Amino acid sequence: MAWLSPFMILIGMALLAAALPSISAILGKLGEGSLRTAWRYLRAMIMLFLAGYAGFAFLLLGAPVTAAELIVSAILMAGGAFVLIVARLSHLTTNDIVRIAALERDVMRDPLTGVFNRRYLDAKLDEETSRSRRSGQPLSTLVIDLDHFKHINDTYGHPIGDQVIRHVCALIAGQIRTVDTVVRYGGEEFVVVAPDSTVEAAAALGNRMIGSLNERILTLPDGTSLSVTASIGAAQYEPGETCLDFLARADGALYEAKRGGRNRLHMALPRQLAVAV
Repeated sequence: MAWLSPFMILIGMALLAAALPSISAILGKLGEGSLRTAWRYLRAMIMLFLAGYAGFAFLLLGAPVTAAELIVSAILMAGGAFVLIVARLSHLTTNDIVRIAALERDVMRDPLTGVFNRRYLDAKLDEETSRSRRSGQPLSTLVIDLDHFKHINDTYGHPIGDQVIRHVCALIAGQIRTVDTVVRYGGEEFVVVAPDSTVEAAAALGNRMIGSLNERILTLPDGTSLSVTASIGAAQYEPGETCLDFLARADGALYEAKRGGRNRLHMALPRQLAVAV
């Protein structure tokens, strides 16, 4: 029976060691931060336990084993099994969370440009209008529509049309603040949600986008230079209006920009003035 206690400890060590790959896999999925640090500490503690298990097993070699030592050895073996089970379950849970997050990202992202899609816009507008009502801070939005995009598709084909969409989206994303959100609203239409921004500030942002588009000529694969322009409508949220009304005012301003000659921005009137007009 003298061999039984060291044998149980060795099994416990093997179980502890088997938990390390799962912990390493979890660390590989975590970014830098307190959670990753905590898992690193746990991995270091397991290594210390391995050293303690080995020292205890060494002390038992060749010596008579008491009932208490057998009980302790059994507990240590069970502890190794517990750590392995928790590590494996944590790994499986992490994989599921990553998979679900990827599915949610795919559902909420436009596959062509990588920005958020219309499905996400509904939730974002609801969130930001609620926050604006509570805080009293301004909230504005831009509706951006490419000029003569159908002509681009008809002349150069849909692959070039996709390239134009990506080009414009990159320019828009390069102009916004970190708190702003870009959404691909339709085929060639984008929406920018700008929290804590008045309509004048949003209009200044939109005009910078127009200027950037005018300056950045797109070079096609055959060497052809293609100039792309956009028209933009800007509106500021007013407490009491729905998200649809808010977006509709920005959309109405966009059509005013189209009627005014395109390649320009138009600011929506406040609701009271719009009704009066």
